[in-house]
Amino acid sequence: MAPLKKFVKAAFTATAPNFQSTSKPGSGGSSIGSTSLLSGLDVASVSLEEMCGLFKAEPADNLYLTSNGERGVCVYKPVKKGDVVLSIPISSCFRDDEPPRWYEHLENDEANEDEHDITDYERYSPSGWASRLAASVLDLQLNNSEGEVQNENDLKKGREMWQSMLPDEDILRASLPVHWGEEIVGSTKCTALELAIDSAYFARATAVFTLTDELKQVLEDNKNEKEEIATADLERKCHDALDIVQTRACRVERATEDGAQWGPPLRILAPIFDFINHASSRITGQGSANAEFGVENEQMCDMHEAKLVVRALRDIDEGEEVLIDYGDSARPAWRCLTSYGFVPDYDLNADTNDEEPIESVAELWMNGLRFDVDPNSVPYDLVEVAAAQTMLDYSVDEDEFAKEEEEIENGMLTPLVARTIADRATEAAVNLVIETEEGDSEEDVWDKAEFVQAASLANRLRWSQHEVLMKFAKNLRELCNPEPEEED
Repeated sequence: MAPLKKFVKAAFTATAPNFQSTSKPGSGGSSIGSTSLLSGLDVASVSLEEMCGLFKAEPADNLYLTSNGERGVCVYKPVKKGDVVLSIPISSCFRDDEPPRWYEHLENDEANEDEHDITDYERYSPSGWASRLAASVLDLQLNNSEGEVQNENDLKKGREMWQSMLPDEDILRASLPVHWGEEIVGSTKCTALELAIDSAYFARATAVFTLTDELKQVLEDNKNEKEEIATADLERKCHDALDIVQTRACRVERATEDGAQWGPPLRILAPIFDFINHASSRITGQGSANAEFGVENEQMCDMHEAKLVVRALRDIDEGEEVLIDYGDSARPAWRCLTSYGFVPDYDLNADTNDEEPIESVAELWMNGLRFDVDPNSVPYDLVEVAAAQTMLDYSVDEDEFAKEEEEIENGMLTPLVARTIADRATEAAVNLVIETEEGDSEEDVWDKAEFVQAASLANRLRWSQHEVLMKFAKNLRELCNPEPEEED
């Protein structure tokens, strides 16, 4: 039998306390409400080559949208590691520092058109930058853009085409937990998700209030507006625009090629780029991210020539889907669901990059305390709590407990403690797949696509957490009963 210390080091690590391919929902082609600009367009016929031409993106002839299952971006021809997959000018994107004129809070009509009344707080506040980008989306729907942009007709046509390809607003809304009712939220059995929703709810309410107030003013000033739009309808339009921003915007740094940062981060909505799906860069092999993105050609205090560039992390084969890592906002699963409206598919057996932390994490409650666990490590605080519980569960005498405690202090995870944690993890995993009560839901609620979408995502999150906990418990039990080493 392998020595316990040697086995523990190989199979598990006791970690110090931490204080700190999946696609977006929907792939429909409807735009919001009655503001559809290309209502007669057959989305399936839209060519990415045409869109690339309108947005001045390159290469224009090597990308296409998948038509089977979830929509994604694939390459016609192979792309070598380090080569450009997609390059789109920042000037073709929606930028959070260039909101529409009606959203700039400028009271003086003679004010400089390049002047933006954006405070430092607004730049970094989620409700601030998200509201400005949402205002640009609403402005497109209002067909009220006043900006003077080179090749404006092409850019406008491209943005209208992009808008026509956005997800159905009802399905997108149902995919985001911030819109879920208490019954669906409770069915996830995920405390971290509930807390994130509470936090997001108030930030969203602030953004919707601000946008609705500004939108009311611009509509009242529009002499062509013949009938008043109800506040509730305006609020819904603002929510829909914010949903688009939340699930499709990205953050880029304003920095020179030598890494010198010259301004606050920029949030952008980049058409075509936003069709690329997510995969993890923390795993290797099939299903991992094969591309990365960043801003190139920017100069100090000057982004006129800057481009958002996607480059291959490894060789991408002909017909292979382009996948990028959405970053920390896409991990763990509950945060990805909160941010983007989907639950990532974790391969718990995939090889990981040694320098990167595990992202397949589940929450585990023990003795009233919450811990984040992954299949290959145990939080040190959890070991301490489980050690105390072990003494009660297994009637360990004081001398034996003292020995266990000494080994734990030396960074060891003993078999008795591992068994206690494994039993609790299994209990929690089983509880996640026990059918939840339907409450007072109407019988015909399952006929509504929106409810089905939300309930399905809640179920997927529970199953994802279940799989992590079961793998976690399995590894712990292997620690308790290691297989004997084969004799030479």
